[in-house]
Amino acid sequence: MTERSEHWLRFAVAEQTDLFNDRIKVLFGWPPSETIEWLSPIRSDDFAEYYDREFLSRAGISALDVPLHDFWPASGPRWDGLAKTASNKIILVEAKAYIGESVSFLRAKDTNSIDKIRAAFVKAKKAFRATAEVGWEGPFYQHANRLAHLYFLRGLNRLDANLLFLYFADAPDVPKSDFCTAAQWEGAIKLTDKALGLGAHAYEQNVKSLIWSVPELLGGK
Repeated sequence: MTERSEHWLRFAVAEQTDLFNDRIKVLFGWPPSETIEWLSPIRSDDFAEYYDREFLSRAGISALDVPLHDFWPASGPRWDGLAKTASNKIILVEAKAYIGESVSFLRAKDTNSIDKIRAAFVKAKKAFRATAEVGWEGPFYQHANRLAHLYFLRGLNRLDANLLFLYFADAPDVPKSDFCTAAQWEGAIKLTDKALGLGAHAYEQNVKSLIWSVPELLGGK
């Protein structure tokens, strides 16, 4: 049985598809006529999450100017959601239901993997105009590596990739100690951006945050 962000993302994709798609199109400034096809999480493949070559294959990405293994070591980000549009836009989704989920640190042990991640971060930080001295290895490592993969797809491989950070508020299956309102998520998003040294950057139209109250999601609002 799924719960929290995993459960609510599945619900949004399967039960509120049109509403979810409409919110995404408005958020990214796409025309209402744009159609979105969800590739995961979907029932037909048992709600699998994709990573490494599998996420590229699932999104229909084959030929790359820069191979993924040259940019990032194996066992990279597990994408909570993947979608593509009729105009070949790629949507990567990272979903959270409480603030504690946002805290993570680089835990790789292999020195070659660590070096590759650090090299990727140096390039990605420049692309996002992040402060060079700010650390991306924690406490928001997961957020940072998602940004790095957006840079990999858009900056290095010239693909129309877009990153959605989806934050579920007022989730009833989150313990009271972790319960998170929309206002709390707004503060957490600002803190994350500040901690990662993010300011104005070239990818502002391609990385967005959506806060969605679970009661509104259930009610189709």
